[in-house]
Amino acid sequence: MLFESDLRIRTSRKSFATSASLRRFTREEDGGLIIFTLFILICMLLAIGMAIDTVRTEFTRIKMQNVTDAAVLAAADLDQTLDPKSVVEDHLRRAGLNPDDVQITVTQGIDSRQVSAVTNYDVPTMFMNMVGIKDLSAPAAGTAMESVSELEIALVLDNSGSMASNSNYRMNLLKPAAKNFVEQVLDNDSSDGKVAISIIPFATQVTAGAGLLSQYKVSDEHSYSHCVTFDDADFSAAKLSTTQPLNRTAHFDPSNTRMPPYSSSRVCRTDTSREITPWSDDVDYLKGRIDAMVGSGWTSIEIGAKWGAALLDPSSRPVLTALIEDKTVDAKFAGQPFDYGSSDAEVSRMKYLVIMSDGENTSQYDIKSPYRDGLSPLFLDGDTASLNNLSYYDADHSGDSKYYRFDISAWRQQPTGQDNARQLSWPEVWDMMSVKYYVNRVEAKVPGLIDRTTYSDVVTGPSSTTKNTRTSNICKAAKDAGVLVFTIGMDTYGQGDTTLADCASGPSYFYDVESDDLDQAFTSIARTINQLRLTN
Repeated sequence: MLFESDLRIRTSRKSFATSASLRRFTREEDGGLIIFTLFILICMLLAIGMAIDTVRTEFTRIKMQNVTDAAVLAAADLDQTLDPKSVVEDHLRRAGLNPDDVQITVTQGIDSRQVSAVTNYDVPTMFMNMVGIKDLSAPAAGTAMESVSELEIALVLDNSGSMASNSNYRMNLLKPAAKNFVEQVLDNDSSDGKVAISIIPFATQVTAGAGLLSQYKVSDEHSYSHCVTFDDADFSAAKLSTTQPLNRTAHFDPSNTRMPPYSSSRVCRTDTSREITPWSDDVDYLKGRIDAMVGSGWTSIEIGAKWGAALLDPSSRPVLTALIEDKTVDAKFAGQPFDYGSSDAEVSRMKYLVIMSDGENTSQYDIKSPYRDGLSPLFLDGDTASLNNLSYYDADHSGDSKYYRFDISAWRQQPTGQDNARQLSWPEVWDMMSVKYYVNRVEAKVPGLIDRTTYSDVVTGPSSTTKNTRTSNICKAAKDAGVLVFTIGMDTYGQGDTTLADCASGPSYFYDVESDDLDQAFTSIARTINQLRLTN
């Protein structure tokens, strides 16, 4: 028992001694940790101080850059009557900078001015000097050039039915936005420069207008309306030849069953509000044309883009010349559209294609051969068509009775009106009745016909996929030629976004906006077109 007690006492003493040694070791380590902590703290403070020095330097650089940019912009303005160098120096002094530290260069041309300013300010450091860095460099440089600007802009605007939905909700947003765009671009035009704006409204088709279309070699099946049905090949180039044959779009209603058709349902509208407005800088006139726009029909972005690219292409110069002679375009635009890449030191020339749509490509129609031209089987007694004065001629009908008279529902040897009746051409038929009316209400009533006409026999049109490909092709052709392409998608989703984004000159040139932001998109594009280019 004594031995066990003594063992416990010795063990307890040994444990006490060990604990005392650990406490002494801990106290000794406290000093080392304090030194290490202070070292880390100093490093952190130094890092923070270096960051502060860096931020101060960057703030100084930004301030100097902004002042430099503003100074050279003001000095390069051709309307500036003061000495350009003095203008830059005055801006610098007002900002608390010493003009003697800035290298200023002015290059003056007959119709251009370029002003450059370069400086490098040393910002004293507050913390980095502890490690031997006494100052940091804050460089600033800016160059601005203004020259006579000759701009050509094609404004391609969606006039489809969706723009008129919900009591013209989108159209009521488009009109002020487009008018503001026109004002902003033309109000910034110098008196020596030229800015020509063409407006191309599009829906199912694009109505060129009689005057404009007469300058091209277009087929003459009819003269009721003035649209062109382009082929795939037409979308591979921006140009539109004035000598190569173009197919005039048939004048017809593909959708309703009516006689006569609704004018608003025709593929090629005849409203003057739908006609292209070529080459103008008259702000009030252009705004009036925008105000007159009406939404109805399907969506054919590719046709609008084709006409827009064509009016920017030098191949349209003979067209513009002819319209000047007809006094429908101002003579100041003689010689335009100018050649691609014709800018020089004195004159800055740019071409812009601005396309706005609220959706994706949908439907487009035309009439197949042989229903496009030539004589139809219908005879009309009078000027206005109705089933009471129409007769159907069938050469294969038995006997001598070749005319089916709708007024008496019987076959006769002569049509209603006899010698007064005249045979209608197919374009005349489509002017008087819709395709569905002819198929379902006229020919369907004729008994004994061996081969009846169906809707698909008459009407044709490309798929939306084909139209998307055509849009991409014409936009690429315009971009490759040197046109800067902006696109705006208002409330577009899916394929509409994809097509418009692909059409634009780059991601930053495509504006994917909701309805309320449409004006901001047009304003941003106008600002981009107007701004002086700064280069470092």
